Amino acid sequence: MAFYKNDGGALLEAPNFVLNRAYELRAESHLEQEYPVDGWWWFESAGEACGFFGVPVPAPAPEEGGEAEAGEEGVRP
Repeated sequence: MAFYKNDGGALLEAPNFVLNRAYELRAESHLEQEYPVDGWWWFESAGEACGFFGVPVPAPAPEEGGEAEAGEEGVRP
């Protein structure tokens, strides 16, 4: 659950709040807002937001811990 905004095809996510000179969006009061607010919407998941905005679902972050072997000229695959 978070605030989401489509920024030219890139999905912006703000799980707790969005602060701006003109407004404040806070997760604890998200039901009190009328959306959109400067392009920000509240969704239950990133997948729901991507479907609404028509943008691809972001790839999951790589797992931490394992380091890839360096390829040729020090470039990681």
